[in-house]
Parts: sequence; C-alpha cells; structure tokens
Amino acid sequence: MKIARVFPTKTSMTPEDSDAYYGLPLGLIMPKYDQIHISVTFTWDLDKAERLASEWGRYGKVKIGGPALGDPGGEFTPGTYVKHGVTITSRGCPNKCWFCFVPKREGDQRELSEIKEGNIVLDNNLTACTWTHLEKVFRMLMKQKQVSFNAGLEAARIDQTFVDRLRALPSLKELWLAYDRADAEEPLVRAVGRLKNHFPRNKIRCYVLIGYKGDTIEKAESRLIRAWDIGTKPFAMLYKDECNTEQSKEWKLFQRKWTRPAIFCSLMKNR
Repeated sequence: MKIARVFPTKTSMTPEDSDAYYGLPLGLIMPKYDQIHISVTFTWDLDKAERLASEWGRYGKVKIGGPALGDPGGEFTPGTYVKHGVTITSRGCPNKCWFCFVPKREGDQRELSEIKEGNIVLDNNLTACTWTHLEKVFRMLMKQKQVSFNAGLEAARIDQTFVDRLRALPSLKELWLAYDRADAEEPLVRAVGRLKNHFPRNKIRCYVLIGYKGDTIEKAESRLIRAWDIGTKPFAMLYKDECNTEQSKEWKLFQRKWTRPAIFCSLMKNR
C-alpha cells in the first residue's frame, strides 16, 4: 500500500522522505496514493488539518489522526511519523501534571515490546521505565553515535545508576531535563548535581515552561536564570492549550530571546 504522510507543521522531528509532505500539495503533477495520513501533533493545528484533508482528497483516501486527536500510540515504527534516527521505547507517563496531555492520551507508563534502533530517544518519560527495560535501551544506545534524550528526562527519577549508564555511552550529544514550575527546583538541583560532575553545561539542556495562567515575564525570567545558575542550558517553552493558542507579542519576543543560546549565554556571562 502506497501511503503519503502529511504534516500541518514541520518540526525538527518530522520525516523528510519523498512521501512526507508539509501543508498543501504542490506542483502540477502529484503521485496518487492508496491512503493519505494527515498527522496532527498539536491541537491548534486541527483546523488546518481539516483544510488539508479537503485539498489532499483528490490524491487518495484521507485519514486524519495523531496525538492531537487522542491517538494513544502503539508499537513504534521508525521513520513513519518521525524522522529516521528517532526512537520511542515507551508510551504514557505515570505522572498527572496539570499542563501535560500525555497521561490523558496515552495512559500510564507502557514499555513497548520491541526496542527499535535510533540515536534520538523521544519517550515521554523514559526514566519512569523499569530497569529491565532501561538496560535494554542502554544496550541499544551503546551502538549509536551522538545520542540525544530529547523529550525531557524526569529530574526526580535520575539517580546515580542512571547517570552511570549515561557516562558509559560512547557518544552523548545532549540530554534534556524539565523545570516546569517553581516547586520542581529541588529535584532539578539534585539531578544536575549528579550530572555536571561528568557532563558540561552544553550537554545538560532544560525545558522551562513559561506563559501559563498566572505566570509573568518577571517570574519566567527568574526561573530561566535559576535553571542556568543550577548548571543547565535552558530553553523557554511557551505554554499552549486548546483554549489558549495565542500569546502576546511580548511573550513571543521573550521566548525568542531564551531559545537563542548566543543571546542568553551572552546575557548570563555578562551579568
């Protein structure tokens, strides 16, 4: 079966093969497909996905799906809805964070039966997996180059054993932690304290959630500076949900500053 995958928004993780498309069909001559899967990751792209479905219908039978429509995720197939090199070894998360849709969509932690090779690990919460599963994941990663843990490792679950497994990897590019609210500071401090003995700041990245209800530019900047002072290289993540998809220009400009390392690194070093 010949399948096209269409993505309303292109990200650093979406596929780039000849049957992956972004937005409307382009060109005078387009191939015909048995099925066209419109994959929607973000809820704010749902209206765009409906428009894409009407345009792509002339080239094959259209199906709309993806995380934004509550897809709980099954076994992972490399290169289909994320680019080659990405792997997902578990689904779901045991936590019930107010800002996160993963537990509602995918349920509790589920370890997938087969671990597919890849150097970019995109599990929602890899650190919540059993050590039986983690040992299999690390054995696979020992054969990879430039390993990245991109989805945000849970700082509270990073113990010395996990750090030792990271140290044993032949090539670690980066890992990402999360500082989603002020009361998440203590576990972040503990995790970074273990990590920075072995890895430089450039490899210890940290998502910092900003712009949610009750947040201010001043509070957000304080958390970002604190993430830096703890020993990470922070990255501002602007909060969105179904009811709040538009942020002010001020928030967007602020986020931009804190996603450009050349800008915020200079600011931090010149304080």
